[in-house]
Amino acid sequence: RGARAVRAMAPREWGLDRALREADLGAPLELFDDGGPGGHFLLRREEFAGWAEGRKTWRMEHFYAWMRKRTGTLLDDDGKPVGGKWSFDKDNRKTPPKGEAPPALPRFEPDDLTRAVMEEVGAWGIGWGALEGFAWPVTRAQARVALEAFFAQRFQRYGDYQDAMVTGAPFLWHACVSPALNLGLLHPQELIDGALRAWEDGAPLNAVEGFIRQVLGWREFIRGMYWRRMPRLREANRFGAERPLPRFFWEPAATEMACVREAVQAVHDHGYAHHIQRLMVLGNLGLLAGVRPPALSHWFWAGFVDAYEWVELPNVHGMALAADPTFTTKPYAASGAYIHKMSDHCGGCRYDVKARTGADACPFNSLFWDFLARNRGALSSNPRIGMLYRTWDRWDDGQRAEIRDRAAEVLAGWGPLDHGWSFSDDQG
Repeated sequence: RGARAVRAMAPREWGLDRALREADLGAPLELFDDGGPGGHFLLRREEFAGWAEGRKTWRMEHFYAWMRKRTGTLLDDDGKPVGGKWSFDKDNRKTPPKGEAPPALPRFEPDDLTRAVMEEVGAWGIGWGALEGFAWPVTRAQARVALEAFFAQRFQRYGDYQDAMVTGAPFLWHACVSPALNLGLLHPQELIDGALRAWEDGAPLNAVEGFIRQVLGWREFIRGMYWRRMPRLREANRFGAERPLPRFFWEPAATEMACVREAVQAVHDHGYAHHIQRLMVLGNLGLLAGVRPPALSHWFWAGFVDAYEWVELPNVHGMALAADPTFTTKPYAASGAYIHKMSDHCGGCRYDVKARTGADACPFNSLFWDFLARNRGALSSNPRIGMLYRTWDRWDDGQRAEIRDRAAEVLAGWGPLDHGWSFSDDQG
């Protein structure tokens, strides 16, 4: 009351931003961009909009190369990418050999304030997940310790095993600083500078480039696309998916799929699962099963400690479910073969990862082909997917029917949670 002006950083969420701009504050409102100098991102919103304007397609790899050139990051004296290519993603798909264990993740015991919040949340009686065992950094000093420990102890192997999934090892060689980064306890330039210093000290290029790509490329691109596509992004549903979220997303013991159980249990216990578990296990399953997009994105937002709408919505609706196809080249659909290649989960799973039909067949296999069959009209012209239909067409009618019957059988056994829950997009 009596203020001459209200000055604040623009909220990172569309709903909060809209509400603040529409509120009667009794004084003029001045909002400062949440990106650029002093912000939480490298680019101001208008700078990303300038890159996107007039382009026929929005692709992360194009944006990432533009950012590398704009910032002079990992360029040689001729302005070319160090190592001769922009991305070394193909070098980041190794699975750890048996017996090679990652260093332990730094743990931060809850202080009095954190403990008080944990007790208050526990008293609500409506939460999902484990309160005990919380050990994420909650201060600037702790976040710096976590980041420095990553570069000192895990960064050398980060690139090689970036896409791996290992039973009982939810963190592997990942940085695990996204909660601190998204809270504003770290700035993205700190992460990039740390990776460049590690490179000067001999860290492998596939680790350095892979990490920088996530921060300089992916994170900035996803945030830019969020503002570009809102609020339409919330309602996107390209494939008309309407299935409710299966119960085992809340009760991991309710599924016998080892990879899914491992990922959901990690989210329950730590509020975390790494990017391949998010995209190629949980997101892939939602895509193949035809889960209604908001049902999965709300679960991600509610379950992950680093989730905000600006990051989870474009990742779930855009990348994982391809519900909004405007900034991806194809759906990230995969059968059990991908999970078998990138993990050790299949060896201890009750399902046969090589079988497409029968009661013991990996559900991912029949669901993968059923997804392609029911969405042929939308996908057959995609050059990155069209070739798969030649395989489908080589099978006889009986084989195709068996696959689709198996998919229907799988989905019939996946009931939703038997009690409802509500979620407000604008309140999180």
